[in-house]
Amino acid sequence: MKQRIIITIVLALCQFSFAQKTGSLNVATFNIRYANPNDGINIWENRKDWACQSMDFFDVDVFGAQEVIESQLADMVQRLPGYDHVGIGRNGGTEGEFCPVFFKKDVLGLLDEGTFWLSETPEEANSKGWDAALPRIVTWVKLKVKSSGKEFYFFNTHFDHRGRKAQLESAKLLKERIKTIAGDLPFVVTGDFNFSPSFEAYSILTDKGKPSGIDIHDTKGIAVREYGPSYTFNGFAPEPDQARERIDYIFCSNEVSVHKHHTLDGQRGKNFVSDHFPIIVCLSF
Repeated sequence: MKQRIIITIVLALCQFSFAQKTGSLNVATFNIRYANPNDGINIWENRKDWACQSMDFFDVDVFGAQEVIESQLADMVQRLPGYDHVGIGRNGGTEGEFCPVFFKKDVLGLLDEGTFWLSETPEEANSKGWDAALPRIVTWVKLKVKSSGKEFYFFNTHFDHRGRKAQLESAKLLKERIKTIAGDLPFVVTGDFNFSPSFEAYSILTDKGKPSGIDIHDTKGIAVREYGPSYTFNGFAPEPDQARERIDYIFCSNEVSVHKHHTLDGQRGKNFVSDHFPIIVCLSF
């Protein structure tokens, strides 16, 4: 019995030592589905506790959310007291859907922040680009890991769901802006991109060095361990559609090591955490 206790303590210390050594962070992307009153049993009122508890339980240090309207943002802030957040509405101020970045106050410190629009006039609030159906934004933050002093950039976005030209041009613009904003520091990109890996916009984002001279990696492709469904959008459909392709991603720079990639299948019968499954990645710099 005494030997078993000693072994347990040693294993726990080893795990703690590994975590301290690697300085790993848990990062997530989560399209929470806007508060649509016509969603039946999956209305936001029935999902908001589940959605927030998921981020807290899985010990997510920083995550990008999409489709967040102002009332939902207030619900999330109330249920995630250990987190701070950054972000504005895509129509400017508090109007329209947010792409907020939430981060743990005791783990990460905010150094800088900003928003730009995915359009021909990125600094113009509420600007709609190319053939997009709606204005689309990118929320970014510069964060510092308090325990190690390491700094990195975090970008969160939601690409247009209809405009194929808008998706292509948004991918180019995002890549160029990452290079300009992040410089030589590591970065992470989260979002609902509304395209699958077979689309040209995905190739533009992940094409090494082009067009902006930086490399962007799909964390699913470089993770040491990977678990969960092959798709991310479920559409509140009770029967899984294995033919679906991913449209939600976490991307990263060369300096990032990805230990685990987990697509969280948040489904309980006909109840869902959202019409998109969150993705949680364990990574280190």
